[in-house]
Amino acid sequence: MRHWRLRRGLSDKQAQQRGGVGGRFGSGETKTEVERRRIKRRITKIEKDLDGLAETRLLQRKGRNKSGLANVAIVGYTNAGKSTLLNQLTDSGVLVEDRLFATLDPTTRRLALPGGEPVLLSDTVGFISRLPHGLIESFKGTLEVAAMADYLVHVVDVTSPDPQGQIDAVRQVLGDIDAAEVPELLVFNKADAQPEIAKELTDRHPGSVAISAATGDGVEIFLRTLTDRLRVLAVVYEVLVPYERGDVLAAVHREGEVVSIGDGAGPTEEAWLIRARLSDASAGRLSEFVIGKSNGSDSAPTEPEV
Repeated sequence: MRHWRLRRGLSDKQAQQRGGVGGRFGSGETKTEVERRRIKRRITKIEKDLDGLAETRLLQRKGRNKSGLANVAIVGYTNAGKSTLLNQLTDSGVLVEDRLFATLDPTTRRLALPGGEPVLLSDTVGFISRLPHGLIESFKGTLEVAAMADYLVHVVDVTSPDPQGQIDAVRQVLGDIDAAEVPELLVFNKADAQPEIAKELTDRHPGSVAISAATGDGVEIFLRTLTDRLRVLAVVYEVLVPYERGDVLAAVHREGEVVSIGDGAGPTEEAWLIRARLSDASAGRLSEFVIGKSNGSDSAPTEPEV
């Protein structure tokens, strides 16, 4: 950010840059005016970059909806370690930089959870406190990833002077973009640097976890916790698949989490009776074979029968 340069002119006595032809000189511009013009150009460029990402995001969103996988968005205050966590989980090579709004375009990667079920994991732009309304409007296309997610991973930097203040600031912005109702998992990052503060925060926020995205400490516990949270939200469908439809069986495994497989009698032939956690989109594509459903929380996962 270049805002510090606005103050530089004070010590430089607002030196003017004169211009003209021959002996005719105008009064020129102050350094403040020059820097304001540079900042305005920078803002214009960022706005153009955001506009250019709109079509890409639309195509990505269509692809995600078609996949039928659960969408998990990583949110948090700027520099909390969101991109570092995404890199730790998926080895995606996302830019990690100590700079405001370093991540503009949400990066989405496929992640297999400990139970085997795949999800789509997206990084988002870093939030700041008292985000101006104009910026909220500009970044709304980028932040919509959070509003459309099935679950939020809310990363908090335990080494910051005011972790709770950052939590409140992020939740404020989530409310501004209509994402306040999306369930979240609080993840206190950089716990290796401040273990006592991390423990205090996890005790204060039951259900949260402490990790170090940089070293990987606590990430396994985080993944198991996220898996359990998503399972509670999922719906278990009963799918009757004829033995000859191996393609459908493969689709169930690919798009959901198989709870159990047994033999079932179809209307005209023998079939597999599969109980699997599926998204609504996946269940819709497999509607020809779906014969029932139940809430995901009332069925513990078991080893599929073979």
